[in-house]
Amino acid sequence: MSGARAAALRLVRAAPRPFASWLLLVAGALLLFSALFALWAADALVDSDGFSNRAVRALDDEDVQRFVADFLVEELIEQGDPGLIAARPLIEAAVQAVIATAAFEQLYETALHQTHRALFSDEPIVLQLVDAAIAVEVTVARFNPELAAELPSLDSAVIELADSEYVDTALGIARGIRFLSAALPLLALAAFAASWAIARGRRRALLRIGLTVAIVAAATIVALDAGRAALEELAGGGLRGAAAAGLWDAFLDDLRGWSFALGAGGLVLAAASSSRFAGLDAHEALRRIWLMATAPQSNAGRLVRAIAAVVLGWLALFRTDDLVTVVVALAGLAALYLGLMELMRLLWRERAATASDVARVAASAELRSQLSPAVRIAALAALIAGGAVAIALLLGGLGLLGGDDARERVTACNGHAALCGRPLDEVAFAATHNSMSAASDEGWLFAAHRDGIAEQLDYGIRGLLIDVWFGYPSLTGVATELLGTDREAMVELYGAEVVEARERIAAGLGPLEDRELYLCHGFCELGATPLREALRDIRRFLATNPGEVVIVFIQDEAPAEDIAAAFVEAGLERYAYAHPGRAAPWPTLGELVDRNERLIVMTENADRAPAPWLHRGFELTQETPFAFRSVGDLSCEPNRGAPDAPLFLVNHWIEDVAPSPEDAELLNASAVLLPRLRECATDRGLTPNLVAVNFSRSGDLLAVIDELNGVGGTAAE
Repeated sequence: MSGARAAALRLVRAAPRPFASWLLLVAGALLLFSALFALWAADALVDSDGFSNRAVRALDDEDVQRFVADFLVEELIEQGDPGLIAARPLIEAAVQAVIATAAFEQLYETALHQTHRALFSDEPIVLQLVDAAIAVEVTVARFNPELAAELPSLDSAVIELADSEYVDTALGIARGIRFLSAALPLLALAAFAASWAIARGRRRALLRIGLTVAIVAAATIVALDAGRAALEELAGGGLRGAAAAGLWDAFLDDLRGWSFALGAGGLVLAAASSSRFAGLDAHEALRRIWLMATAPQSNAGRLVRAIAAVVLGWLALFRTDDLVTVVVALAGLAALYLGLMELMRLLWRERAATASDVARVAASAELRSQLSPAVRIAALAALIAGGAVAIALLLGGLGLLGGDDARERVTACNGHAALCGRPLDEVAFAATHNSMSAASDEGWLFAAHRDGIAEQLDYGIRGLLIDVWFGYPSLTGVATELLGTDREAMVELYGAEVVEARERIAAGLGPLEDRELYLCHGFCELGATPLREALRDIRRFLATNPGEVVIVFIQDEAPAEDIAAAFVEAGLERYAYAHPGRAAPWPTLGELVDRNERLIVMTENADRAPAPWLHRGFELTQETPFAFRSVGDLSCEPNRGAPDAPLFLVNHWIEDVAPSPEDAELLNASAVLLPRLRECATDRGLTPNLVAVNFSRSGDLLAVIDELNGVGGTAAE
C-alpha cells in the first residue's frame, strides 16, 4: 500500500463523521437547487391553472402586449380582404385597446388553459386565439361599422405547438416533473438533517446548513438573471427580445421570489446557530456583524462576503428594484433575528465559554431573575411565533406553502358585485320564453319579442328558453323535420290554427336542401333562426362581457348529440359549466367567472347527456305550469322537474298563438310579477332562478329581478 493511500485512509478513519457530514451537505445543496426548479416546473408548466395564470400575467408587460397585438393585426389583415391594409392604423389602435381589457384577458387565459390541457392529453396541440376577432370587431364597430363587418374570424389563426406524436413524451415528462417535485425537497431536507445529525459540532453544522441554503438561493437568482439576459439576446433583441424577457419574468419571477425567501430563511438559521452572536444584545450583535462584513477572520467568512458582494453588485447593476427589496428584507430579517435572540436571553441560562463572557452571563442571569411568570410566558409565546415566521420563510422558499397567482379579476357578476359571492341557485336570472321568436327577425310569425337574442342579452336577459329543430331550407322558407310525429299530436300540442298555418306555408315551399338545426317554435314554417347564428350571438356576448353568466334551456326536438356538436362548433364548449350532480353544491357566480365557465346549458327531452356540460334540464330544474290563459290562472303549482331539483323556473306569460305585448305589459309590471315570484319562492322554498316572460322590455322585469336579488341598479353597490 502506497504512503499517500495509507495517509488518505488514516485521514478518513480519523474523521469519518465530519467528512460524511460535508458530503451530505454538498448533496443537500445540489438536491435543493434541483428541487427549486422541479417545484417551479410542476407549478408553472405542468399545472394548467399555474401555466395559464402566468401566461395571462405576461400580458401586463407592455412589450408582450405589443407583440401579441402585432400578431393579431397581421392575422386579421392576412386572412381578411386585401383592402384592410389601408385601415391598418385603425385596426392596430383597436387591437391595442382590446388587449388591455378584462374580456381579452379572459379569452386569452381560456385558450391557453385548454391548450395546456391538450398538451397533456390526446387532443391536438394548438393555441387558438378563437375569440380575439370578436372583441376587436366590437371595438372597431364603434367608429367604423363598415370596416368591422369586413374583419375575418380568427378561428383558423393558430400557433401550432406540437404534433400528436409528441404527446406521450410530454406526458412522460409531466409525470417525471411531478415525481421530482415531491421527492427532491424531501431528499434535500433529509440530506441536511443527516449532515447535522452526524456532525461533531451540531451548532456549527446548523450554521453551515443555513449558509449553504443562502448560497443556493443566491446562485439560483444569479442563474435566473443570466438566463433572462441570454434569452433576450437569442430572441434577437428589439420587440421580440423585450417580449421574450417579459414572458421570462411572468413565468420565473415566482422562482426568484421563492429564492429570496429561501435565502432569507437560511440567513436567519445561520445567524441563530452562530456562537458569535449567542446571547449578545442588539448593539453588540450589530457590531460583530459589521466586523464580519468588513474584516472577516476566516476563509469561510471571506467566501460569504465575496458571494454577498457579487449578488448585491449584480442587483445594483441589473435589478435595482430587487436591490431595494433585498435591503428592506435584510433589515426585516435583522430585526427578526435580534428579537429572537433577545427572547432567548430572557428564557435560557447561558454558559460562559471564556473569561470575557462571565460578566455578560451574570448580567443575563440577573435580568432573568427579575422576570415575573407572566413575562416569561409572554416571552415564550413571542419566541414560538417568531420561530414560526422563520420556518414559514423556509417553507415558502421551497414553494411548499402554495399561494394563488393574484391578479386583477372581474369585480361585478351579472352587473352587480354582490352577486359574485352568491351560489348560482340563489340568484335570479331575467329570462325570455321562446327567446328566438323576434319581430325584428324576418319571417317570424306570432313573435314573442320585439328584438332577437343578441339584443336581449345586451338589454340584460341572462336566461334563454329556446326550441331546437331540424329543418330543410328552401328558397322561400324552412320546412320542419317532424321526426315521425303525427298531425293529431301536433294539433294537441300547438293547436289547429298553428298546424293549419304551417301546412299552408309548407305547401308553397320550393325544393328542399340538406337539413340544418334551427330555432323554431313548433314549426319552422312559422319562423326559423339558424341555430349557428344564435350560438354565434351568445358566444359574441360571452367573449365581450367577461363578468356575465348565461343559462340556456333548450326544448330539444332534435337529437341532443347534434345540438352538443353545434355548441362545440360554435366555440361555446370552452365556456360551458358541467355540474357534477343534482345534490352537488353550485359554484358562486364569481367562481364561474374566474374559471370562465359562464354558460349553463340544459335540455328538456334528452334521455341522456351526450356531454358533461349538456345537462338534463328537469333533473336540475323544477318549474311552474305554463299554459295560463289569464292573469287569474297564474299559479306556483309543481309541473315538470324532480321535486328535489335545486333550480326553479317560473313561467310567467299568457299562452296564446299570437303573444300580446299588452298582456306582457300587465304581467311584467312589478305589481303583478314581484308578488307572484315571492309567493312562488315561499311555496316552493326556492329562489326563482329563471323568470321567463314574453316581451321582456315591457313592464319592470329587470327591476323586479334586482329586487329579488337584493341589489341596486348598478354594479357599484
